[in-house]
Amino acid sequence: MTGIVQSMTNSFKSEVLSAQHNFSTSSRTITGQDVFKIALYSIANGADIDATTTAYTTTGEVTGAGYTAGGQTLTVTQVPTTSGLPSTTAYINFANISWGSANFSADGALIYNSTNGNKSVAVLSFGSTKTVSVGTFTIQFPAAGTGSAIVQIE
Repeated sequence: MTGIVQSMTNSFKSEVLSAQHNFSTSSRTITGQDVFKIALYSIANGADIDATTTAYTTTGEVTGAGYTAGGQTLTVTQVPTTSGLPSTTAYINFANISWGSANFSADGALIYNSTNGNKSVAVLSFGSTKTVSVGTFTIQFPAAGTGSAIVQIE
């Protein structure tokens, strides 16, 4: 059975503890901040991504006008912090991202670290198929400090 299940990936949870992902420009200054990307997926194309997904895959990835395999680079707008949420929760935020002149359907997305072997971070499920026809497809991330960051550790 194919599908998309929203989750922080299991591999990310252990990799973050061994310093394999760098969301901040202030740490690991020798190598700098890693590049994180977001790729879109379609159940109709055979997408099967969930907490067990360990890396970016082209299987089930969206195809269509305005979309390039591998997705787009995300901009970290809130480096790792605990302010704005309960102090027991650490989180990061990303800027909204858009695909212009788009003509495709997507059911979810995968955030992954393209600097470090395309390792997975999180799977996003849109809850249903979202279709754009010669328009702009936008993913809106929660505002910083709202308590609903996409990537957070409690």
